Amino acid sequence: MRKYREKASYDWSDDSVRIMATPSAFAKSSLYYAQEAGVFRARSSYYTERENLDSYLVVYSAGGSGTLVYGDRSYRLSPGQIFYIDCRKYQYYRTESEEPWEIVWLHFDGSSSRAYYDRFATEGSPVLTLAEGSRIPELLIELVELHRMRTIETELRGSRLIVDVLTELLLAVQQRDTPEVGIPSVVRDVIRLYDRRFAEKLTLDDVSAAFAVDKYALSKAFKRYTGFSPNEYLINVRITRAKERLRYSDMPVAEIAADVGIDNVSHFINLFRERESCTPLVYRKRWREQRM
Repeated sequence: MRKYREKASYDWSDDSVRIMATPSAFAKSSLYYAQEAGVFRARSSYYTERENLDSYLVVYSAGGSGTLVYGDRSYRLSPGQIFYIDCRKYQYYRTESEEPWEIVWLHFDGSSSRAYYDRFATEGSPVLTLAEGSRIPELLIELVELHRMRTIETELRGSRLIVDVLTELLLAVQQRDTPEVGIPSVVRDVIRLYDRRFAEKLTLDDVSAAFAVDKYALSKAFKRYTGFSPNEYLINVRITRAKERLRYSDMPVAEIAADVGIDNVSHFINLFRERESCTPLVYRKRWREQRM
């Protein structure tokens, strides 16, 4: 394990708030939990430089300006912007000017924190400009207030608020990368095609030709607006329809595979296992046992 390292100048105003939490064993094993949180008016000499801290950090810039160095890049933080980082990696952030940098921040860990961060990090920059009316600032402030006086409800409510923050961050990333209003008509049409004609042999070449669009452009747009490649979306539709047949009919697995558009039963079983972590027959058995 690499050694934790930190250098810092703790230069913030007297009216700043810093809350430290000691999560219970239950919170550490089962919940998302706050480690520290606060509201700072960080003066001109304020900075933090660290690495190898077992924590994730969200910092919202409410006023003034700051600088973040992370992943060998430098980012300037203005009001309305936020950064989300993994503190195991090197980071350096500081107040940018003589004007105090007003920030609301949260250190947290637990549950599926890694999965949320990894999903966020794949989208590129650790810095986001929040849309007007974003819930994230008020959620962060609510977390700070919640932990100022610990009660029996603090950890459960705190876990729920952290999930809300992380969900809003991922939604904000999607909105940043998909700024247009609504899904393009061609993407909607392809979705409808897959939903209705999933049992047919549908190659991307055939689908793109049917809608007179370049297949590479179609694939890129489809992924952008649905989160899936066209082929993966079609497979998911087929697996969903197969699950319906496994639950509500006595059709043999080979017949179900063919009925949803997958001719090779071994390939169908492998696709099903990848998505459901069990074979079709085990899925059917579990479902029927639950109904008894």
